[in-house]
Amino acid sequence: MSNYVDCLASCGCISLFNKPTRFSKNSKLSLLDHIYTNMCDEKRTINSGITTFDISDHLAIFVNFNLHHPTHQNCKPKFRCMKHFDPTIFVSDLSLKLNNLNPEADDVNTLSDEFVKICNDTLDTHAPYSYASRKEQRSFNKPWLTRGILTSIAKKNALCRKQFTTNNPNTIRQYKTYRNKLTQLKEISEQNYYKHAIQTCNHDIKKTWKLVNEIIAMENKSQQNNKLFEDSEWQKM
Repeated sequence: MSNYVDCLASCGCISLFNKPTRFSKNSKLSLLDHIYTNMCDEKRTINSGITTFDISDHLAIFVNFNLHHPTHQNCKPKFRCMKHFDPTIFVSDLSLKLNNLNPEADDVNTLSDEFVKICNDTLDTHAPYSYASRKEQRSFNKPWLTRGILTSIAKKNALCRKQFTTNNPNTIRQYKTYRNKLTQLKEISEQNYYKHAIQTCNHDIKKTWKLVNEIIAMENKSQQNNKLFEDSEWQKM
């Protein structure tokens, strides 16, 4: 019996009942009915109890769980903002805080937890997390768009706005030339990115197929967007 209880305890399971559920003829009380669970969150465990119905010599037991999982909204990706990060100041501040750490503590686990907490808190101070904007989220989906290409895209957009406002043939010609060169540059950058990604797979079939499925999913999404555009154009006609 002790091995059974130890096995359940090793999985984080506890018994929800500690009162007898069986009454024998010789008035001996025994707890023979059990419900074990590892969901110790009060928000998920609503209530539990023993019913007093004389259907048999065992009293029925019950427990109600809240198994409804709340819908999670699409969370924006977070990243550390390194705009004002200074490595020298960070190392100096971290060293100052670690000097107050007692290395002769008896509990190694407590000491390691304090060390990790100090490092994370210091890093959060010097390089805090910030939520990615929609523009930054789009750049995450296209990692081959380097900082230089993104700068060129901003310049192309500025030329596009300028051609509409000025209606100058030279400006229009300059915009189209710049747009075509930028399109070629993005295609070359994307090809080089996937060539390097395939080389890094290093004959790993699992990683290779994961990369192939990623490319296929992007192509299917692009085809769906084009189909929606064509359908909307057909409806206008």
